[in-house]
Amino acid sequence: MTIFHVAGAERSLVVRYIPVLAWSFAVLAAFGIGDVLSRLFDGRMAVGPGTGLGLALLVGFTGFVLYVGGQFVVASFDRASDTVRIARYGLQGRALFERRLSEVVGLDIRVLRRAQHRVELRLASGERLPLTTYYVVSLTTGGLERLSQFLNLEASIIQERQRR
Repeated sequence: MTIFHVAGAERSLVVRYIPVLAWSFAVLAAFGIGDVLSRLFDGRMAVGPGTGLGLALLVGFTGFVLYVGGQFVVASFDRASDTVRIARYGLQGRALFERRLSEVVGLDIRVLRRAQHRVELRLASGERLPLTTYYVVSLTTGGLERLSQFLNLEASIIQERQRR
């Protein structure tokens, strides 16, 4: 689950993506890893190849989840300075994208499944700038409607093909 928060008015708009589920999983996994390590050091749990393998797999999977889906995203749309600024923070590092707001000619919603989507800005140059690198599960479309109204663009729904 990712919190999709939209705030602002007609002069500026800020869109935030907060990956709550990915980071909650990381906290839970860290608690489990700490518990297993404390039991190993106390002697309450026997050291064996299965224990080391299990810990390594849990650490690796947790890192993978955070690397792929744990990015915090802040997208700022400002009419006064004619800028769109998308900042992504996560294990992949910090990525900052800045474009002119006047160059945004389309708003595409790529739908993977019923409630999973990814928002992309279509620029006049043909470039597509996604707000997130991952698909977001959303139960409401209020934030997307506010973004569409702010940009004064009708969102295009693009259904992604399912791989089988």
